[in-house]
Amino acid sequence: MSSFADTFAAENDEKLATYRENIPNFDPTIAHLVGSIQNIRSTLQDISKANENLKEFCEATCANCLPLNLNSFLGIKTENNRNEEAPTKIIHGDEKTEVAKQNDKTNLETEKTEDNEVRFVAQVSDQEFKTIPKYQLGRLTRDNLNEIVQKMDEFLMKKNQIFGKSNKQLTRIDRELLDNWKELELKARGRLQTTLFFVEADIRPLLQERLRPTFSKAIPCLRHIRRIREERCGPLTFYYKGE
Repeated sequence: MSSFADTFAAENDEKLATYRENIPNFDPTIAHLVGSIQNIRSTLQDISKANENLKEFCEATCANCLPLNLNSFLGIKTENNRNEEAPTKIIHGDEKTEVAKQNDKTNLETEKTEDNEVRFVAQVSDQEFKTIPKYQLGRLTRDNLNEIVQKMDEFLMKKNQIFGKSNKQLTRIDRELLDNWKELELKARGRLQTTLFFVEADIRPLLQERLRPTFSKAIPCLRHIRRIREERCGPLTFYYKGE
């Protein structure tokens, strides 16, 4: 940059002389550019000087150099941070073992909480699955059966949550579902033991395409292990949690 500015500033430069002869009003035109270059040169000199001062300051106070000192030197105002991060604690020996034990305990408690979570339709265990007659199972696997069970459980969980909402909390979709369920209750003619029931049309859309044809096969299997109960009322069949 300095070399470029010197080239334009030189009075005896041959190129400048040629430009002056052939370009009208050359000096007034280039005066603004030359002024800008001089300003840039001055700025670069200031930066270089500040860099040298900063280097000298850091070398002089390197042992005790803190962010506050540097900010003070640069004229930057800062506020005290009350939420400074706590120093990292290095764990050694027996402390590591104790921390590992505590983590294992926490994980075990979490697993117990998940296992004890209330479910309306529990998953089918391997022992229960083996008690189901093969003619009822056909090609239905335990994983397939539990996928269907999971959708039943999710539906009843959602239904129970909607029942627990106040009128202000109900959305338009919630109200539509409630109206539909009340109509089904009327069609059941009071023969159901609970309001937490479902019909095939509630579960089938929730299943993967490959599992939808197996819904009717899964019902006898789940009835056999008393996972669900059914109540037929006219053309409709209602299902709800078993014993």
